Amino acid sequence: MRPRRWTRCLAGSAFWAALAFAGSALAQTTPATPTCQTGESLVPKLEANGDLARIETEAAKTPNGTGRFWRVEREGLPPSFLFGTMHLTDPRILARPASVQAAEREARTVVVETLDVLDGKGADLLVFAHPELLTLPAGKGLEDYLQPDEKRELEGLLDARGMPLASIRTLQPWFTAMGLMLPACEASRIAAGSEPLDIDIARKAQEAGKELVGLESALDQLRAMASMPMELQTANLVSVLKLETEIPDLFETMTEFYLEGRIAAITPLSNIAGGLDEMPEAARVGYDAFEKRIVADRNHGMAEGLKPHLAKGGVFVAVGALHLPGEDGLVELLRAQGYRVTRGD
Repeated sequence: MRPRRWTRCLAGSAFWAALAFAGSALAQTTPATPTCQTGESLVPKLEANGDLARIETEAAKTPNGTGRFWRVEREGLPPSFLFGTMHLTDPRILARPASVQAAEREARTVVVETLDVLDGKGADLLVFAHPELLTLPAGKGLEDYLQPDEKRELEGLLDARGMPLASIRTLQPWFTAMGLMLPACEASRIAAGSEPLDIDIARKAQEAGKELVGLESALDQLRAMASMPMELQTANLVSVLKLETEIPDLFETMTEFYLEGRIAAITPLSNIAGGLDEMPEAARVGYDAFEKRIVADRNHGMAEGLKPHLAKGGVFVAVGALHLPGEDGLVELLRAQGYRVTRGD
């Protein structure tokens, strides 16, 4: 079994919300080094086996699937801008195009997904205040959600990492899996003090004295992650452990697509890498409902939260790139509010 569409969270706020807790803890045990070996692009392999053509065909069906920077306009207002981010510290991602940097400088208001991750102490307090989002119910252990053969398989995979089952048995599997997905390069940069793109944008807005707005709370994001059905959580934990050596290559390929503005290609890439077709129908229904909560429903909430700010104009909005494309994406939702939304790059 492979990690279903778990990677869709990589360009959405749920990914960084999870890494802010699980990933940072893991990074503290990873030696910080100035450089590290990144993964290799999967594009040559995808092209050779025909999967790249499938990805491109699927991406072409997605409205507004190309472009990470959009201009949002309405007559009588200063222009606003919508920028799709990837919640990672990769220097290539942090190095925004000149057009994006100019929009940041000129904006009067900067909007990001959440401001909570700017305060590390606040995040720690959130964990203590809501342990039910990160841990299993009292008296329950991970083994209570596994068949005997599944338990044996998980124990073997964990032992291979030097991580006994007892060390994670009371944690929700999504939390453990997200921490294990953190590539060594990302963990190293976090340990050395680097911050992801969204936080970098927010910090610069603070330094410039701009109005800074968050659309969600970290609590909202953690609740969204914890809503994943337990069957899928445990399946993804096993999958992440099995694919440990392949994860850096998947990160590298998604980064490549992101930097090229091929945002809609990220989803079919993760579908192919995750073997979505293997998912049983019952599990697929559960995951589709989870994905609706974590992406589409949040898109509508973000669009509603942006209304009073966009109405004044001069706003720079930075949210996970996968919140932009699609019929329920922010580009279409802002057009439905009467804005002219066009590619800004």
